Amino acid sequence: MVGNPQLSPPDEHLEGGLPSGGMVSAYRVDGVLGTGGMGWVYRASHSLTGRVVALKVMREDQLTQERAIDRMMREASILASVEHAGLPRFYECGILDDGRPWIAMELIDGVPLSAKMQRDLVAPNVVMDFVHGVAGVLAAAHDRGVTHRDLKPENIFLTPEDPCYRVRVIDWGIAHHHTGSRFTNMNEAIGTPTYMSPEQARGGPTDGKCDVYGLGVVAYQALTGRPPFLGATSVEILVQHLNKPAPALAPRCPDAPYGLVELVEQMLAKSHEERPSAEEVQVALTRLRMKTSARISAQHEIEDGVPVVMFGEQTATTAVIRAPHKSVAED
Repeated sequence: MVGNPQLSPPDEHLEGGLPSGGMVSAYRVDGVLGTGGMGWVYRASHSLTGRVVALKVMREDQLTQERAIDRMMREASILASVEHAGLPRFYECGILDDGRPWIAMELIDGVPLSAKMQRDLVAPNVVMDFVHGVAGVLAAAHDRGVTHRDLKPENIFLTPEDPCYRVRVIDWGIAHHHTGSRFTNMNEAIGTPTYMSPEQARGGPTDGKCDVYGLGVVAYQALTGRPPFLGATSVEILVQHLNKPAPALAPRCPDAPYGLVELVEQMLAKSHEERPSAEEVQVALTRLRMKTSARISAQHEIEDGVPVVMFGEQTATTAVIRAPHKSVAED
């Protein structure tokens, strides 16, 4: 599957599509995979090496958009500079004769998290796995001064069969480099409202903590089946991100380990100073996964085979929900 789950089916009304068999540098276009917010994405193969890639080419209608070319080239720069297996591998970029930029990148074989979330709730252990993996990618990007600014299920690819890394974080088109030029105006809210941090909603300066908030919203939605804030309009959602605490997570997912619930709630703190960093999220989940694995191993050793859930692994609310009911005789 292509490395951009936001792709829509090809739009026949859009001009500027490349024909199958056409050449972009040394890449032969095999066919269109779909269209995204800024460009066409094609399956293409290198004419000499045979390497199959995802070829992203800006749409003609985007050429008139302010700084659109800069943003797409910034995406290429980020993919090339942030060394982490959780980003799509960058191969090459260039400019077509008509002035449109293109990027050749890894064609990802995986499933977008959004597709998995549409089918059912995501098991807590799977949530721990993908949050741990995404946090690792973000930590590497943040270390380079890069903030993604649009973390959401469509931008997270699950690649469980990949020996290098089990997730990919894609679509760095609106990412911001803290030491680079601004491609957006101050007081301009950038991102997807459902997953936007309070500081993004204000249109103020952001750092890596806004990505941690977005990842917290994704984790909350994966565990409960809905994001913490819903609304009829983007403005309604943004106002809630700014002013309303996220609904308590524990009652909505009573089977989740206490440590995971506590971490997600910390990630959703209104103040970015109160949130953990991406690196701290990864460290916390490493410890929690080890603790959970040890507990599961201990459960398997119980002679009667009945699993025991220790109070330390659940919230107070969860403890009440799971508490055995006493009979009248026992009272």
